[in-house]
Amino acid sequence: MPQSKFVTFLLAIDGSIHANRAAEYVARRASSLGACQVHLVDVHPIVAGGVSGQQDLTLQAGTETAIARGLLDAAGIAYKFHSELGDPAGRILDLVRAEGCDEVVVGSRGMSALGNFALGSVAYKIVHLSPVPVTVVPNPFGASSLDLEDGEGVHRILLPVDGSLTSAKAVDYVCSLQKSRIPVEVRLLNAQILVASGNVRRFVSAETINAYCQAEGEEALAPARAALQAAGLSFEEHIVVGQAAQTIVKEAMQSGCTRIVMGTRGLGALGNVVMGSTALQVMHLSEIPVTLVK
Repeated sequence: MPQSKFVTFLLAIDGSIHANRAAEYVARRASSLGACQVHLVDVHPIVAGGVSGQQDLTLQAGTETAIARGLLDAAGIAYKFHSELGDPAGRILDLVRAEGCDEVVVGSRGMSALGNFALGSVAYKIVHLSPVPVTVVPNPFGASSLDLEDGEGVHRILLPVDGSLTSAKAVDYVCSLQKSRIPVEVRLLNAQILVASGNVRRFVSAETINAYCQAEGEEALAPARAALQAAGLSFEEHIVVGQAAQTIVKEAMQSGCTRIVMGTRGLGALGNVVMGSTALQVMHLSEIPVTLVK
């Protein structure tokens, strides 16, 4: 059943292979979830010796967005094209607010390692300052197109939860997909941190530690379970022990998920962001799209 309202995406594009993969994601995957419309945005920073005028800007933008526009046209998705000069992250976020967009989609520019993701990068700023969910589409191994052949008829979401407010908002986001055009299956996950200290293990049995992890996991899963049940979504749930980001990505890949949806733990101000946070690590490690909800 189609969604009752159009979902409005802002798709940031710059002609790169990474941006084109983001466009392919919107055209192939996002459109299958429900009726949508797109604001296709190409922003050029103002630099010395750069684009000299509006005519040059229009020509350059037309070339850079040709592939993305072709993908959206082929999918029958309505879009409005914006070509602007200015600070890319700032202009994109201005348009999100002005156009009432529901979600931002960006390419990852090959963010395979934390060290390659500059604090001031456009994607980083958007992820942390956007008032709406942001989906980051990766570009693993320089691939030119998304590998969406398997499971094209079903959308499998890995939904890590920890009982936090932003985790609950991620659950709400997934519940909003209940009227998708294709079936949505959810793998609900809670990752408990392994107690590795030798001193702890000297005095506390493995059985006690496992029971504690299980109890903590159940407490974190309970509200998400209730919400998914109320939404009528198909799901299975798991409690695992291990390093959070690596465990999340591993679970997503092994279970054939097509996307990870998770909260950002309120990363609203750049000054308060720790580069090693779970959400950022997942974004860097994942080979499938990651939607971050705050």
